[in-house]
Amino acid sequence: MSTASIRPMALYAIAPTQFTPEGHSVDTAAMAANMERLAATGITRVLLTGAYGEFTALRDHERLTILDAVRGTGVCESIMACAASTSTEATATLATAMLEGGADTAMVAPPLACETTERDVLRHFTQLGDAVGGRLVIYNNPVFGHDLAPALLAEVLAGEAYAGVKQGTGDAARLLGSIDAIRGCGHDLEVLIASDLSAAMTLTAPVDGLTSTNCWVFPEATLALVAAAGRGDVAAMQAVQLALAPYRRALAGIGQPAAVKAAMQLRGYAGSAAVRGPYAACSREQTASLREALAASDNALGSVIDRMEVNA
Repeated sequence: MSTASIRPMALYAIAPTQFTPEGHSVDTAAMAANMERLAATGITRVLLTGAYGEFTALRDHERLTILDAVRGTGVCESIMACAASTSTEATATLATAMLEGGADTAMVAPPLACETTERDVLRHFTQLGDAVGGRLVIYNNPVFGHDLAPALLAEVLAGEAYAGVKQGTGDAARLLGSIDAIRGCGHDLEVLIASDLSAAMTLTAPVDGLTSTNCWVFPEATLALVAAAGRGDVAAMQAVQLALAPYRRALAGIGQPAAVKAAMQLRGYAGSAAVRGPYAACSREQTASLREALAASDNALGSVIDRMEVNA
């Protein structure tokens, strides 16, 4: 296949926040060490303090300390830091501090408040753009109470303060509609798929990349998935996802971020598997099921990735 047909695809590792074993303190040394280990595989973009980074359980100073520690490794090509918070003002203050502290972009979400209307959401994003001024990325996650309509995304992203969107909608029509609307905004905007474990089809859309929690556990497989997406090789993408099925089934019975932290421990990463409430760390039985799932997926992935490298 000619290189002219290949789309460059960005891959952002969603960093689970590492805590000391009792969960009382952020373990920034472990987070830095883990970033250095991941960068050695070729994954050098990172998303910090997002939903799977347990931002709702973090204080603002902890989020900034995490940013400082990871930035200090010097191995990151790009750092996106999540500034989602409980109010527009708090989000703007944190986003500004993150950008001043070395983040390349700051990710913001709809207001985390009850019974907000579409007008409230639009006002929130407009005020954020005015206050922060630039380098903002919208996180569209229906879990936050809104699945942002394509027209709303286009209206917000038309402003120069916004650099792109992390798109987590589960509605295929809305995904494609949002991409069409965003591409018509008049300036370069990055569209990232939010979920790695269901990305075999969503990555076939004209998007710019993927955010992934599980690239910490399966870095080579995730890189292979993104490379296949760039080539438009749907069969290879599906083969990777099929090989990951045992792991995906194990995750479904545990949930994130506890599962990925336990899996990282099984892979020998620094830090602990501790999480903060309302989450609970994996039990021994859950960890055992993860160990079996990792072995099954590793076994299946070996031949899949070998075939992909031959056919690339």
